Order: sequence, then C-alpha cells, then structure tokens
Amino acid sequence: MSHLDHWLQQGAGQDNARMASTAETNGAGAERLPPARARIAANFLTLASTSVLGLMVTILISIYVRRILGPAAVGQVAWAMAAVGYLTVLVTPGLATVGQRELARHPERSEQLLALVLTLQTLLAAVVYGVVLVIAALEPRGPVVSVLLAVQGLTLFLTAWNISWVLQAHERMVAPSLAALAFNALQLPALVLLVHVPEDLVLYAALALPFTLAGMIWNFWYMRRRVLVRVSLLRPTLAGARSMFRDAWPLALAQAATLVTLHSGTLILGFTDGDEAVGQFSSAYRLMMVAAVITAALWNAYFSAFARSHDHPPEATELSREYLGLLAWMGLPMAALGWALGRHVIELLYGPAFAPAGHYFEWLCLAIGLIFLNYGLVATCVPWGRSDLHFKITAAAAVFNLAISAVTMPLYGAWGAIAATLASELLIVALGLVVRRRLRLFWHPMLPIIGPPFLCSAAVAATIVLLPASLDNLWPLQLLAGAAVLGACLVAFEWRAIFRLRAKLNARRKSG
Repeated sequence: MSHLDHWLQQGAGQDNARMASTAETNGAGAERLPPARARIAANFLTLASTSVLGLMVTILISIYVRRILGPAAVGQVAWAMAAVGYLTVLVTPGLATVGQRELARHPERSEQLLALVLTLQTLLAAVVYGVVLVIAALEPRGPVVSVLLAVQGLTLFLTAWNISWVLQAHERMVAPSLAALAFNALQLPALVLLVHVPEDLVLYAALALPFTLAGMIWNFWYMRRRVLVRVSLLRPTLAGARSMFRDAWPLALAQAATLVTLHSGTLILGFTDGDEAVGQFSSAYRLMMVAAVITAALWNAYFSAFARSHDHPPEATELSREYLGLLAWMGLPMAALGWALGRHVIELLYGPAFAPAGHYFEWLCLAIGLIFLNYGLVATCVPWGRSDLHFKITAAAAVFNLAISAVTMPLYGAWGAIAATLASELLIVALGLVVRRRLRLFWHPMLPIIGPPFLCSAAVAATIVLLPASLDNLWPLQLLAGAAVLGACLVAFEWRAIFRLRAKLNARRKSG
C-alpha cells in the first residue's frame, strides 16, 4: 500500500473515533484520540492553498521590486535582511517551538505559556535591536545599508510578538492563514503607489512593517474571539523561564545553524563581490526558497499530531512514513523542473538584468528536493522531543557550509555559495538517515518511499534536457512535456490512491 493510499484510507469517519491509548510514559493510562487526519488534511490544504496564493502575491512583489530597483539596490536590501535574519535566533531562541509543543500536549496551560514566551521574547528583542543600532552606527557597508539595518531591525519586535504558534498548537489555522493572505496582498498596491525608483529602497524595506503588524493584531483578536486564550489573564511573567530556556537551547542552536546555511552566502558575497553579486544570488536563492511555503504548510498541519505521538511508536512511525512520502512527491519533482527550466523562469519574472541569477537558480533548485527530505527525516525530531539530535545534525551541516564557503566563495563567488548550500543540505539527508536508523527512532524503510518520486523526477529532468535545443524559446512546451511524464509516473506508482480518491469524490457527489 502506498503512502497516498494510506492517507486516503484514514478518512474523516475514522478521524472522529476514539480509541484506547497506550500507557503514558509515566505509566499512567490515558485515553487519547488518534491523529485527526481530516483536520490535518483540512489545515494542510487551507495552508497550502493560501500559501500558493500568498506565493503569487510575493512573486508579483518580487517582480515589481526587482524591475524597479535593479540588482545593486536589491543586493543592499538583501544583505541587510540577512544580517538581521542572523540575529532573529537571539529573539526567538526556540521558545515558541517549545511553547507550541507543550501547548499541543497541555492546552490548559495556554495563558501561562503565552505570557511567558511573549515576555521573554520582547525583552530579547529590545536588547538585540540595541545591538542592531550599534552595528548600523559603525556603517560596515555604507550609510544606505546602515539605514536599512535600523529599519529592518524593527522586524525583531514583530517576530517576538508573533503568536501563530498558539493557533497552530490549537490547530486553528484556517482563518488566520486567510487573514495573513489578505494583509500580504495589500502590500502590492502600496508598493506600486509609493516605490518607483531605486532611491525608494528604504521605503520599500519599511512598507512591510505595518502590514505584518496588522496581521499580528488580527491574530490576537481571533485568539480572543475563539477563547483559545483568556487575554485578560495575560500578565508579563518570568515564572518558568529557566525551564523554558533549558528545553529551548538545543532548538536555538539548531536555528542558529540553519540561519548560517541560509544567510552565509549573502553576507560573505557582500564583502567579497559587492552589491551586484548579492542582488543576483539573493534573487535566485529567494525564489528557490519560495518552495518553503509548502513545507511550512505541511509542517504546521502535522506538528501537533507528531507532538502527541511521541509516546506511541506505531502511530509516530506511521505518521513519519506518511509525512516523508508526501514531502518526497512534492519536493523532488519541483527540484527537477527547476533544474531543467529555471533560467527561463528568472528571465520571465525579473528581466534580462537578472540573467546570471537564472543559472544560479537552476542549480539551487536541486536544494529544494533535499530540503523537503530533510523536513521528513530530521525536523520531526523536534516535536518528538529529540531537539538534541536536530541540533547536532544541523550544526554539523552549518560548520560544513561555512568551511566550503570560506574556501570556494573568494575564488568562485556565487557558485561557491551554491556548492556550499547543496553540500550542506546533502549532508543533513545523509546524517538524518544514519541517525534515524541507528537509534531506531520511529524507523521505517526509506527506499520504498523516496525511490519512486526520485525516479519520476529524474525521468522528468531527462525528458526536458533531451528535447531539441530549438524548443528553448518554447519552454512552456518543455514544461508541459515534463508535467506529462510526471503525471504518467504518478499514475504508475500511485494508481491505487488515485482510484480510491476518485471513488470517494463520486460517493460524495452522489450523496450530495
């Protein structure tokens, strides 16, 4: 039985049934619900669809900004964003993730956990923003970048006040995701009205702040309206801070390691190759990371189920198999299509001024498949309470990334950053497989899950590459050819799941 077939067999009727739980780890028996796959599916489909629509808005914003500002100005903004991004780990050092995990297990602690996380993160944001202002005063890359640092540093407070983790823990993600989409969409007309020349780059950097703040205010209102947290009981508190930090520090270190991998290329290029190179590379990298909306949607939909299954191995193993299979079928074909056709996408979106970014984007797309697999192999350690493993693996990858970057980027520029990105993501995959198998951490055979989508993706890439070069000007036809091969492979490997889905849809149509 395929993972998709299993997904469909866990229908809504089973999702509402109660079952006897295995004993809790402390030896006390308890009744538990099985993973609510209907709710997981609803949350994922909503998050994925709103993420896709939000992605379209983001792409439109990216197109407009890059065509207006040009590579050099985009490079300045991207460098400041990367520098501030490095410091976000000091504002949210795993506290929200620990809070979400504990809240998923103990909903009655909502007020206590939210008050503690908000208090700690607000204090940290104030300290870190002071550091940003000191760095800006030193002007490490000129006065314009320093102004950008001061403006974008305000996002540290918005990060500290983000309460989406509370909504995710309560599995209330549909309405908030729709609201986030609406506020994100409002940025586009504001940019068109106010940003017209490269000199407007500071205004562009500041425009996102009020819309993000509005979305956060809406989340507080929604949380209060749904009585998920009694807002009137929230008070600043430090009670439990020591325990929270003790649980969070592996996550903070893992987050820092991830940020090294994400931002080291942009930061180093700013010193070795200048704003133009940063603009080209960061544009390709940012477009590659657009695929993260899918992993984020699936991760948020599954997180609570993973957290509750940590003491029930059969359930956790089945969830892991299901989750990894979905990620493989989504990420690997995306990587193949991007590798084969990415340069055309960049030229279509950003114009000829960003032609070098097209070649960077094609090779960076290979990282999409690796990142998706990493979510299924390694990131699941976090809700299972094995943050130490997650940290060790990501830290090893970060050190590896920096070592390769230090050697290759002074010589090869952006290509060195691409090599470091691919090598570090591949290392995470390898370490994830080894550690999960050696520790038998909810282990299940990986090849039957990863093998079919990998072969299908390789066939898609080979089909496009082997087409005549004369079709390069008609690359949408190449895309259609690749999509046809992917569809045929999907039917060949997952025909049971597709047949079952069709039967369900027909039954619902008749009953309706």
